[in-house]
Amino acid sequence: MTVTPRRPSRTAVLTAVARALHREEPPPWVLDDPLAMGLAGDDGPVVARRFRTELSTEALLSFTRWVCVRARLPEDIVEKAVEQGVEQYVILGAGLDSFAYRRPDLVSHLRVYEVDHPASQAWKRQRLQEMGIRPPANLTYAPIDFEHQTLRRGLTTAGFDFAAPAVFSWIGVTMYLTVEAIRSTLATIATCAPGTRIVMTYNQPLSALHGIALELDSAIRTFATEAGEPFLSLFIPKEIEALLREIGFAEIMHFGPEEAVRTYFPGRADVRFGGAQRLIAAMVAANP
Repeated sequence: MTVTPRRPSRTAVLTAVARALHREEPPPWVLDDPLAMGLAGDDGPVVARRFRTELSTEALLSFTRWVCVRARLPEDIVEKAVEQGVEQYVILGAGLDSFAYRRPDLVSHLRVYEVDHPASQAWKRQRLQEMGIRPPANLTYAPIDFEHQTLRRGLTTAGFDFAAPAVFSWIGVTMYLTVEAIRSTLATIATCAPGTRIVMTYNQPLSALHGIALELDSAIRTFATEAGEPFLSLFIPKEIEALLREIGFAEIMHFGPEEAVRTYFPGRADVRFGGAQRLIAAMVAANP
């Protein structure tokens, strides 16, 4: 069946733009993504101009750095998992993610699955072709329309092995979903082999925010709502941890502003994150 390409969501473009803007800072960079602005397409410069205008310098730096932190942490987790023998990596809601195209060093060690809506994925593949970039040999596209297909069926069709451990990343997505949809996806991941890891973002409610976080949250919410992607689900850390444990995950690791500075900006008193969005990682527990 032929799929008509559909432009990526504006929020996916925003994320790619943020990765590109981070490279305008002096190196070393948390994430070096030379493909980001190209992947954003014609909308990229437009989105970049808007956020340069609407955000204070401090808020813009906080946002672009955080977007790179939330992309870098899953990569670090994947690298460690590969050292331990894990050979599968699933990127849920891949959007304009560029991991597979930037890491030729992992081609012989890791099978990467990009999960996204068929039309959005078709646009990305067309854009990559226009950029002269060929998909690496270890990449499998897993187009899934969740209105007609489950995550389990889509991954199985793509060749994913549920009996072998894997890493799943789910970045910048959960705030646009209902709690029921989040629970369903996590429950599917929990059926994977013990040792499977999940690293994901979640957004906090306004009541948990202050300072620079409020400025960023307001700007991102407005942009997302205008793009037809309003925020639907928000959690504080203990709530998302409780959900993960209820579903069957263990070894929970929280990762917020303090951990981000300590890990990726050591000794940098000038780096600040608001904490409107946080990361959390967990592992599928062994059967009792």
